Amino acid sequence: MKSLKEYCLILFFTFSIFGCKDSNVEKKEEIKPQKENSNLNFDKVLKINDYVVGISEAGYLFTTSYDNGVYYEPKRGNDLGNLVTFLIPKDFLFFQKHSKYIKDDEYEPLEEYINKLSIEEYKKAFDIYVFLVDKKYLVPTPGYDSPYDYTKKYQTDLYQFKDNSWQKIESFNVDNEKMGNKENLWRREFIEKKSKELQTAFFNSISKLKIDDSWYRDYGVPLDAYEPNYSYVYYIKVAKDSSYIVERPLKDLLVPYQNGDTLFLYHKQCLLYDSKYLNNEKIPEVKIVKVKDKYYVTSEVFDLKNSISTKPEKYGFPVHESK
Repeated sequence: MKSLKEYCLILFFTFSIFGCKDSNVEKKEEIKPQKENSNLNFDKVLKINDYVVGISEAGYLFTTSYDNGVYYEPKRGNDLGNLVTFLIPKDFLFFQKHSKYIKDDEYEPLEEYINKLSIEEYKKAFDIYVFLVDKKYLVPTPGYDSPYDYTKKYQTDLYQFKDNSWQKIESFNVDNEKMGNKENLWRREFIEKKSKELQTAFFNSISKLKIDDSWYRDYGVPLDAYEPNYSYVYYIKVAKDSSYIVERPLKDLLVPYQNGDTLFLYHKQCLLYDSKYLNNEKIPEVKIVKVKDKYYVTSEVFDLKNSISTKPEKYGFPVHESK
């Protein structure tokens, strides 16, 4: 069973070891942006290796391996070269909607579900990216852990499935060890950028939606007191200019989204995990249900059930009416 910390390392190993280097690498002639339809068909290699959960700073995704992806191996169907595939959900709430497959930060059930999907289902649900080092740049290394090494000079091509075809969108040329490190960074930054774009689009879309004026108020849920003469309250403020959890030391802004008599509060930028947006299968952090004139709060991130001795009611914990 793999823990959340192990999953946090997946992208690190997928992109190899970067070493110490400036993160603000200047993009020069080594990166060649391009857009052209490809004669290569990656459909045949999409299901050679199983997918595992990976983590970017903007959320979760799937990738073909912890380290080097899919090796060149014609007998198994890969006659193209060494490649790594990434599946980035088109729906930012993908992990939340499939949370029934996630138990106690264990993702094997979700991975089993993903690996049973068809290629057409992959194309419908995910943005698919493939980093390929063509077989012409590979040198056999019998007796080593990795069956192939790269030639002194090689090129990595990046492909995307878009508009019902495989398109080459960028290339990166490598001719020395330093450029090899830059190539690894280029891979990582591209995936981070695409994940961030998905996150930004999601919040831009719900930020434009209006909620009823009745939701603009303070919500307080009394917690168990561990010190005499001191009260603890899970306190949420929903206002027209901003929404946030009051007691939290970091200003972690929340974006409200109304669905009928339920208000969901999503993180726009989570500052709780080293400034990275992780655990997006647990968003929204807060769900508020309105029943007649009463409000009820639940939270998957803040464990209210272990902070309040009384059991929650049908819709959650009742909100304390402030005077």
